[in-house]
Amino acid sequence: MKNIKSMTFDELIKAKMQIESAIYSFIDANRRQLERVMDRVGAVGPVKRNGRRRTVRRKSLKGSKLPVRFRNPTNRKETWAGRGLKPRWLVAALKGGKRKLSDFAVG
Repeated sequence: MKNIKSMTFDELIKAKMQIESAIYSFIDANRRQLERVMDRVGAVGPVKRNGRRRTVRRKSLKGSKLPVRFRNPTNRKETWAGRGLKPRWLVAALKGGKRKLSDFAVG
């Protein structure tokens, strides 16, 4: 291969296209090998649907019910799963100072 400084513009463009082609071929071969390995291990990854790639998303926890972790002893219907803001009944009971959060825990 010639020295880059001694090449003409057309030769430089041709060399650039050959280098880019080699790079994309290398990337494509590695991607196909990685997809084969991921298929074998059952990993969540890109899925082809209608000829297009899309990433599989995991299900969000929004809207799903969680088990009750805390219950109001004076009103058994008032519960809290331990996520988000503390409910008013729990804040009021804790401010009274006589109880701890563990006193409201469900078995």
